[in-house]
Amino acid sequence: MHTFFSSSKSGEYFYITQDELKHLRVRRVSIGEVIGLIWEGKLYKAELVKLEPKRAVCKILEILEVEPPPLKVTLYQCITQDIKTMDTIIYKATELGASRVVPVISERSFRNVSAITKRKERWEKIIREAMKQSGRPFPMEVKPPIKLESLQPAEDVNILMDNFYDGKDISELNFKEVESVSIVVGPEGGFSQKEGETLRSRGFVSVKLKPFTMRSETAVVVSLGIVMNLAGS
Repeated sequence: MHTFFSSSKSGEYFYITQDELKHLRVRRVSIGEVIGLIWEGKLYKAELVKLEPKRAVCKILEILEVEPPPLKVTLYQCITQDIKTMDTIIYKATELGASRVVPVISERSFRNVSAITKRKERWEKIIREAMKQSGRPFPMEVKPPIKLESLQPAEDVNILMDNFYDGKDISELNFKEVESVSIVVGPEGGFSQKEGETLRSRGFVSVKLKPFTMRSETAVVVSLGIVMNLAGS
């Protein structure tokens, strides 16, 4: 079932316009076909009943029950040296249920703040595409970039993904009785020794993923996937 964002609602009808209408045409959705629609944090099943030059008209069939993720997860992602890799990370974080992503500037990360800030509009579009693909009606927030030295362990559980330090196994952590988790993922080459020591001294728990060293985008998928499933997602 293809899913789209609705631009407006009136009674039992939704309307699709502009870029979403173009997307619907590209998908070759025909009259009578059932589609998914995202509207105000909810996912609906609807039937396409009319296709006009500037809008598509869809009749609501039912509201689909979509449970929110069991945890509020903040991903602190050190900006990869190739900033384009962040596009993949943003997409996957949306699919996997992260509540927000905070781009982090570390010693070994991409460090051009202006370029990072300009990328946000693209990331917002990627989030929308990931929401449609995954059927996630809840938006994910992308915060402005911050420096790694300003990170503080503000959640119930705070994890530092550091394969260059002999930390805990992720299965040792308890996620069933907590409401929020933060995960810090490094760039290519990981964290410097000083960065790791600083974050651990503040209360971040070092976790080592097995069996081998992973790329940043892989570590995001594995860590978010494990945390969400250990929490009962």
